[in-house]
Amino acid sequence: MKLYAVAAVADSVLAALRGTKNVRKVTKTALMPALAAATPPRDPGMAVGLAGSWAGDVALLGDSDRAFRTGLFSFLVAHVGYTVALGRRSQPGSRKAVLPIVAASAAGAAVFSRAAGPMGRPVGLYALTLGTMVAAASTARGPGARRVFGGAALFMASDALLGASRFVLKGQAARIASAGVMPTYATAQWLIHTGFAQEGDPA
Repeated sequence: MKLYAVAAVADSVLAALRGTKNVRKVTKTALMPALAAATPPRDPGMAVGLAGSWAGDVALLGDSDRAFRTGLFSFLVAHVGYTVALGRRSQPGSRKAVLPIVAASAAGAAVFSRAAGPMGRPVGLYALTLGTMVAAASTARGPGARRVFGGAALFMASDALLGASRFVLKGQAARIASAGVMPTYATAQWLIHTGFAQEGDPA
C-alpha cells in the first residue's frame, strides 16, 4: 500500500502543476497496478473496476475530446463492474438511500449533460452510471461497507470536480477544481478496494 500512497501523492501534486504530463505518464499509469498489488481483487467485478479505471487514467492523460470520451467510456465500464460486485454485498432492508442518490444523480446528469454541449449524452449516461454505483455501495453490508460507501461518494465528488473544471468553471476557479480531482479520486479508489477486501459476517 505504500507504493500506492507514494504514487497517489506524487500524481496529485503533479496534476496541480503545469508541464508535468510526461512525468504523470509514470505516476498516474502506476496507480491502479499499485492498488491491485496491495489489494488483489478476488471479485471479478472489482477486477473489471480496476482495469476500466486504469484504462481511463491512461486515456485522460490526453487533452482532446476523443481522449475524454475514451476515458469516460472506460470509467463507465469500471462503474458497471463495481456495481455488480457491490450488488452481491447488498442486504435486505438496506436500500433506503437508493432513491435519493439516484434522484441526485439524475439531477447532476441533467446539469452536466447540458453544460457539456456535444458530449452531453455520454456525460449524462456516465453520471447516471456513476450514481448507480454509489447507490449500490449504499446497500452493501459487511465490515468494510462504510469505507466502501465513503469511497463511492468521494468518487462522485471527484468526478463532479472534473466535470465542473472542464465544462462549467473558467480560469482560476477551473484550476482550483481540477487540482482537487486526483486527491479525491485516489482516496476514493483506496477506500473502495480496501473496504471491499475486508472479510467478516455481514453487519
